[in-house]
Amino acid sequence: MAEPRHAGARLALLYRNLRQSLALARDVDRPLVVRYLVVAAIDALLPIAIAYVGKEIVDAVVAALDVPGAGATDALTERALTWVAIECALVVGKLVSGQAIGYLAEILRGKLALHVDLLVADKASRLSIAHFEDPKFLDVLERARKDASWRPLEMITHGIALTRHLVTVGGFAALLVGFSPIAVAALLFASLPFFAEAHFSGVDFERRRARTEAERKAGYYAQSLTSDHLAKEMKLFGLVSLFRARLVAMREGLLGGDVEFAARRGAWVTALGAISTVIFYGVLAWIVLLATTGALTLGAMTLYLTVFRQAQSAFQGAMSSLARAWGDSLYMSNLFEYLALPETAGEGGGVTDVSSEPTEIRFEHVGFAYPAADATGTPRRSLDDVSLTIPKGQVVALVGPNGAGKTTLIKLLTGLHRPSEGVIRIDGEDVSRMDLSSLRSRIGVVFQDFAHYHLTAAENVGIGWAPRIEDRDAIETAAREGDADAILRELPKGYDTQLGRWFGGEQLSIGQWQRVAIARAFMRRSGLLVLDEPTASLDAESEARIFERFRELARGRTALLVTHRFSTVRMADRIVVLDEGRVVEDGTHAELIAKRGLYARMFESQAAGYQLAAHPPS
Repeated sequence: MAEPRHAGARLALLYRNLRQSLALARDVDRPLVVRYLVVAAIDALLPIAIAYVGKEIVDAVVAALDVPGAGATDALTERALTWVAIECALVVGKLVSGQAIGYLAEILRGKLALHVDLLVADKASRLSIAHFEDPKFLDVLERARKDASWRPLEMITHGIALTRHLVTVGGFAALLVGFSPIAVAALLFASLPFFAEAHFSGVDFERRRARTEAERKAGYYAQSLTSDHLAKEMKLFGLVSLFRARLVAMREGLLGGDVEFAARRGAWVTALGAISTVIFYGVLAWIVLLATTGALTLGAMTLYLTVFRQAQSAFQGAMSSLARAWGDSLYMSNLFEYLALPETAGEGGGVTDVSSEPTEIRFEHVGFAYPAADATGTPRRSLDDVSLTIPKGQVVALVGPNGAGKTTLIKLLTGLHRPSEGVIRIDGEDVSRMDLSSLRSRIGVVFQDFAHYHLTAAENVGIGWAPRIEDRDAIETAAREGDADAILRELPKGYDTQLGRWFGGEQLSIGQWQRVAIARAFMRRSGLLVLDEPTASLDAESEARIFERFRELARGRTALLVTHRFSTVRMADRIVVLDEGRVVEDGTHAELIAKRGLYARMFESQAAGYQLAAHPPS
């Protein structure tokens, strides 16, 4: 969203974003927002009352000095002391209201930050995986997430401050009219610095928006230098100095822009502020001159001096709040832009009851192309006219060279992407029309880039089927089936051991993490099992044990196995070979070997490698 150029459009955007921010706050705690607004209104009116009471005190004192007679003097003295007591009460009230605003704001800030963080997270859960593969979306997400936890309250706070200052200014202006309309007009010149603030708020927003990708890159370099996942390679490959130099270059480039911007803004605000200050003291000199010539009483002079001084301060505060509210409004547009992104139907719906019934799968002329990743605008085609039927209860291995489309086929089956052409059916039902929660509840899956969750060992397995995450028997059964039970029992606290270094837990090897991920898939007693390179980090013995269990678990269920290791594909009922996004071969191991096609060449090449490893040349 670019910054609007016309004043009317700016005010409309400011009003709309302020209204939406207040709506967010009302959703969090409506009574708290009402209390906050009421206290803010009282706090805005108190300075006017204090200024007026100050005039009454001075006038009462002057009258007591001018009126002869003890009785009259006592009455006027009592009146002056009464006004002093009233002013004391008002000042105490101002102190209380100021503290109450801070107290209520602190509560609202915490609640609103949590609410907005959840909005951002919930929105992310309802977006398709394609969004997270789009760098433009990642920029939108970064802008929304960066200020999401504090900008809404700042927007509300500055909006309320603006209203409060305007109420105060209005009251002071009403008092100043009794002195001279010229003094009221002079207040307008206090807004000169505001024009600079408002202009530079827009400039700052545009430049920060334009450098989102640069800031993400700088963040990537900084994170890489401290990442536990990358630490070994950073040290072994000597990458620390390279990444550090790039981080310094990125940050210094960004800092240079910040310094140049701060200098321009500071110069303009200072110059216009100086003009405003000269005008202010000119009016003060005029008031003093009138008092010295007897044209104003001492009380009136005190009132007008106080009112004009505070009115200018309040007016500058109003203009400053308007400028800051405008800046907050621009940044809030980032959040609202993100929240307005079109969602994928069915995403974010959680899980439903799992079905262990075997499933028939049909791919009918399925094609898929990833969006263009370069300036050419040409989509990257991954699948082309794939037709394939997998009967209920059959174990099918998908093999082929890297980039053949195997993982893409799995992503389409699980609803992470939708086919560009053709239809995928599960038990005759079009996957693209199915409820995604229901679809995914029917599938147990392990991807080759499985996640390492910094949770307990039991939770790392249990999240495979979240409704039973507290069921220790089910978790231990899944761990045994995934060949992870012995590993987890040997941990310091067994299944209750925290995993991952982030929170002081135990770090597993890649192969051990992979067994946990496989156990996670077995936790879900679904009728369809999908394993995408499930044993890539395991030794041959562990791989054989897992596939033996996998074969037992798959009995009576439909299973898809993606693998590059041909030593285990023979356990499948059928092998489907993909190449350049097409099905090029289909059959049993013996049938495909007899065809002497791609599968046979890949199998024999891998077998030769094993033989060479077992019998190296002398």
